[in-house]
Amino acid sequence: MKRGRLQTKVSFLAMLFVIALLSVMMIIATGFLVPTYADESISISCYNEAKSSWPVGRVEVFDVAQAAQACNSLYYDCRGRCIGCYQDSDYLDNVCVDMRGNTFLK
Repeated sequence: MKRGRLQTKVSFLAMLFVIALLSVMMIIATGFLVPTYADESISISCYNEAKSSWPVGRVEVFDVAQAAQACNSLYYDCRGRCIGCYQDSDYLDNVCVDMRGNTFLK
């Protein structure tokens, strides 16, 4: 009778070990599969190239290279001609990005 209990106890402990191991492996695998994002978003002012004195609006992006594309996608007034500008701490002026990905100071 004791021998049967011992086998049951050993198999139960082995099953618990396997479940714990699989759980840890799932957590690690999930960490690799989750898409990564930038730590913080950047506020972009959208300007129409033809009338660049007043901003059309603002968008939040995680990558400054996508600034103009986000502006043109969100605001109808842009009609593909908007640039996205952000305040960079290294410059006194705004840094702007056009639809081709070129950066320049405004």
